[in-house]
Amino acid sequence: MEKDFEISVTVEDTDQLLSGAWLNISIIQVFVTALSELCIHDDCHPNSIGFMCPEMISATMLKSDADRILLYMTRSMSALSSKTFILCPYYEKSHWMLLVLCLSKREVYIFDSQQKKRNLMIKEPLNNVLNNRDH
Repeated sequence: MEKDFEISVTVEDTDQLLSGAWLNISIIQVFVTALSELCIHDDCHPNSIGFMCPEMISATMLKSDADRILLYMTRSMSALSSKTFILCPYYEKSHWMLLVLCLSKREVYIFDSQQKKRNLMIKEPLNNVLNNRDH
């Protein structure tokens, strides 16, 4: 069964990407969707990778409605519990990074091009949800 979804990519989004400017949420969502589709059609075991919506887990959303985001993360981890990894593009302080959740080990791997120690706003809520979930 195919799922219907819609992601808008504007001319400005494309201009940003092609000019080497910062990535934005639309481009990240298109990439995640394309990666998911590639996994379905190739031999990369699509059932081993899940995704969280970058907009839902952003620092901005955490500031405005932390309870909603905790519920979203809890439900996402539950729905994706059969996955080996959950990819979570994350945006905080004008910078994108990739958080990779390994549910079986209850670990979070951070891929950050700036490679500096950060105190991420999502760290505590994400660890709480990850460590308090049922297997």
